[in-house]
Amino acid sequence: MTIIKSIRETVGQGYKKPDEGKIDIFIADLLENIVALDYLRITRGLSDDTIKHFKLGYDKTRDAISIPIYKNKELVNIKYRFLNPKTIKYSSERGAETWLFNEDGVNRGLEKGGILIVEGEIDCMSAWQVGFKNVVSPASGKDSYGIWLERLEKIPRIYICYDNDKGGKESSYKMAERLGFDKCYEVLYNNGAKDANEFFQEHTPDEFRELVKVAKPYYKYQFKGLGEIIESLRKPEKDIIISDLVPNVNMSRDWLIMVAARTNQGKSSYVLNLAIDLVDKGNSILILPIENGVDFVGKRLLSTMFDKTDEDFSFLSDDEWDKIINEVVDKQIFFSVPSINELFDTIIKSRRFFNTNVVVIDHLDMLVRESNDTNVVAMDKLLKQLKTFAFENKILIIAVSHIRKDDRSGAAIEKPPTLSDLRGSGSLMNDPHCVMLLHQTEEGLNVNVAKNKGRMSSSVFNFKPDTGLINGKTDAQKEFDGEF
Repeated sequence: MTIIKSIRETVGQGYKKPDEGKIDIFIADLLENIVALDYLRITRGLSDDTIKHFKLGYDKTRDAISIPIYKNKELVNIKYRFLNPKTIKYSSERGAETWLFNEDGVNRGLEKGGILIVEGEIDCMSAWQVGFKNVVSPASGKDSYGIWLERLEKIPRIYICYDNDKGGKESSYKMAERLGFDKCYEVLYNNGAKDANEFFQEHTPDEFRELVKVAKPYYKYQFKGLGEIIESLRKPEKDIIISDLVPNVNMSRDWLIMVAARTNQGKSSYVLNLAIDLVDKGNSILILPIENGVDFVGKRLLSTMFDKTDEDFSFLSDDEWDKIINEVVDKQIFFSVPSINELFDTIIKSRRFFNTNVVVIDHLDMLVRESNDTNVVAMDKLLKQLKTFAFENKILIIAVSHIRKDDRSGAAIEKPPTLSDLRGSGSLMNDPHCVMLLHQTEEGLNVNVAKNKGRMSSSVFNFKPDTGLINGKTDAQKEFDGEF
């Protein structure tokens, strides 16, 4: 099975484990704080047995209810619910692992053949309290995903009961998408209740079972009406990805983009810079470093991100390293090196677990070599598959490819590449929605948008080959309008 690694794993940084002794202190402090107890007992309707079972406590420093999170019966995180929130209601232990709440609910779900997913930890405890032991809450909130989703794969029926608002409905759909539409059912409150905690304070378990009985499968949402299509045309911005590194191109989440250049022109560095820019804009990135491997590319990513060479890193103090690690370990960039047969399954897995919406493949030529077909036939097949896959799964795929040297004159030609230089497969030019050709000049790295649905342009960026950093355009820049 192909492994997907995070930056945290790539740099060898493990998760921080909370001090188990904190839990006993928080439990003791809760029993002495009538305000915190009233919040749990009266406002939230939790019984003393439920409070004890889930080891709820009170943190004096934060003025917050403490909710311990366990993985394989080991404390991996503590979530805090502020009693008097000013801006945010919840926080967690810094650097700790995110994991689902009430992991035992998965075992109960396997036994019963079905499981209930509610939005928050208190919702989960409310359902558990009235007898629904096969209940879990997502890790760190409704929009969080991760490898814990694997725990639910063998459960045939999944009932999702999120908050009764627009955000809850959208998040429940996303969760069903990752778990599989065919086995997920949407449980809707029919009495105006805001969430599971509110519902169970006013209604019986039997009334909830009636809601489960009439729950509808999510696959009905897979069929779009004309109204939804019109709405997507009126408000297309949510499907557009923009980066200054791709000049004048509005990238779509279902595009295939080709980045091509001759050897040693900065292709890999360019796509790493692009990945860093896109993750900082809220995207989740999967990098497939087929040519150079995870460790090499992970280190190169850090060099680019912090503009430091390997030698620079060797002189950093422990405090400086801690600062770097804390800054990068939770960025949504993941790495994997699948074979050509595992390629699409790996991308789907990353999308399910980490909400991946941008994939970088570096580079296609290495994947094609694994095929039993000729290079041309294999490349044709792969590009058509990638284009269809990007469209069907709403994933932006950025693929890197070599431009072969032209040796007809006896030496490599160093002129800027053109679309006609994409030899070896007509699909390299025809199938991508956008083609970018790179070429190093004395002024910097020239990025030429040679194919685009809109305007074509060429920009020259400052490029530092020793660290891989691209840090802004030079004065040598030109643009032109045109349609491919």
